[in-house]
Amino acid sequence: MWKLLLRVVNPKEMKVIVAWFVASAVLQGATLGLLIPFLRALYSGAPTVTGWLAALVAAGVMTFAVDATATFRSYRVSVYEVCDTVISRVAEHVLALPLGWFSAARQATIVNAVSKEINTLSHLASMVIPNLCNAFVVPLVMILVVATVEWPLAVIMALTAVPLYLIWRRMAAATTRANEAEDVAAAATAGRLVEFARLQPVLRATGVTESGWQPVHDALDADAAATLSGLRTKGRPAQGFNLVVNVSFALIMAVGLSAVSGHRLDVVAYLALMAVMARMLLPLTKAAMYSAEANNAAVALRAMNTILDAKPLPDPSLTEEVAVEGTAIALDSVNFAYEEGHRVLDGVTFTAEQGQVTALVGPSGAGKSTVLRLAARFWDLDSGILSIGGADVRRLTTSTIMSLTSMVFQDVYLFDTSIRENLRMARPEATNEELAEAARRARLDSVIEALPQGWETRVGPAGTSLSGGERQRVAIARAFLKDAPILLLDEITSALDGENETAIAEVLRELSKGRTVLMVAHRLSTIRHADQVVFLEPGPNGARVAQVGAPADLAEVEGPYRGFVEAAESTARWHLAGR
Repeated sequence: MWKLLLRVVNPKEMKVIVAWFVASAVLQGATLGLLIPFLRALYSGAPTVTGWLAALVAAGVMTFAVDATATFRSYRVSVYEVCDTVISRVAEHVLALPLGWFSAARQATIVNAVSKEINTLSHLASMVIPNLCNAFVVPLVMILVVATVEWPLAVIMALTAVPLYLIWRRMAAATTRANEAEDVAAAATAGRLVEFARLQPVLRATGVTESGWQPVHDALDADAAATLSGLRTKGRPAQGFNLVVNVSFALIMAVGLSAVSGHRLDVVAYLALMAVMARMLLPLTKAAMYSAEANNAAVALRAMNTILDAKPLPDPSLTEEVAVEGTAIALDSVNFAYEEGHRVLDGVTFTAEQGQVTALVGPSGAGKSTVLRLAARFWDLDSGILSIGGADVRRLTTSTIMSLTSMVFQDVYLFDTSIRENLRMARPEATNEELAEAARRARLDSVIEALPQGWETRVGPAGTSLSGGERQRVAIARAFLKDAPILLLDEITSALDGENETAIAEVLRELSKGRTVLMVAHRLSTIRHADQVVFLEPGPNGARVAQVGAPADLAEVEGPYRGFVEAAESTARWHLAGR
């Protein structure tokens, strides 16, 4: 855990914090040790009582000062080094990662990292480390002190460390296993609950909700079983740890009493020793609890390092970047696979000419959306070349590629803020006049006028207060506002009703003028307005280009595109028979 921690948090600060808390624990042990000669001198009436009292007070003041300094410094580490710096590090690193890295699971990992995991780590410096230092350093100091008074008791204390160490290791391993099992069960339950919420129309229509949905019951039962099993798994070693601590204390009491009976140890010293030993029981028994907290911190650190270890795509330096001449997008023998052994694209070659609309057509799984994302360099190719304006995208910086392209996808995400601020995402420095012009060109102005607060209307989480067509118009308005020379469109009308589809298709024709457009489309009404069609067809080793040409020309010759057109036209002629 320590190595993982130093990769995330400032190593110098953490080493300083540990040093301060170790010093505090040593002083606590020394202060407790000074109680023994002080009490002996006090009850025996020895003249040295004043000196021992002064030493005890001085040690107590030093302990308080060092512990206060360590505590305040640990709070600073928790706030600035963890809650601030670590979040900033994760955010900066995430911004450098390729967009293809952001799968749904990884998005959830990021959310957990900057919320749950950060909360766990924030307690590490201010709670876990000081308590563990007190639990183990204070007893070590006390062993040395007790050895000067009654060495057999010190031997018992030293020997007790062996079983405690073995149980501690077992406790850490058991906690790790239990936490992993609980996390898996919790994730499965969360997935089932989300599925249950999304399937409400189907479940209610079939009457399943009256008796309950068995997959949810099974997931909840599994989650409860994993939690109970985890409590048992973590609880047994902790009980064993505390049992050893209490048995050793009882043994020390018995041996000490025997020493008193044999006149090897005076009563006052014995009582002082037992009082000091009793004071040690609390931090030792709390160590078992903080073992679980330390394990939780290790889990959080592994999750954090998983993000920080993700490699961004190599970006050329400004001196290595090549110049772009035009905006044509060319693929030459492109091969690509998301996972090794499962190729998606196999030798794909075509050119989307500058200023023209190129439609990617083909069955599901033919890699159409993948081509768009490769053009935006969400990932790097396995082999071949993908160029923009004659420049290999691997020789262009991410900022250059992003400045050249606007992307409008089927699933539009809007931030839970105003329409105005959602449009400004495309160009933060845009004036209100420019925003209004972009909205007008995207036919968004009529939508804004109908909203209760107009431009200042909040769109809700992910834009849920707007319809699908309205969210698409916001996305298109962003594209108008950004005014990039390349436009990447991914099935943006496939989930819309006929009226919205027609309206957005008209807007897209205006948006496409003078731009290089690469779009994925399934509807003939969209494809027929393209300058070029690239038909992708799945194959045994990934998708390949089956046909390339103008839509009208390809419809006249035998081939997969003609079959696609005929199937689409026959579907359009379907109607419900009257009774």
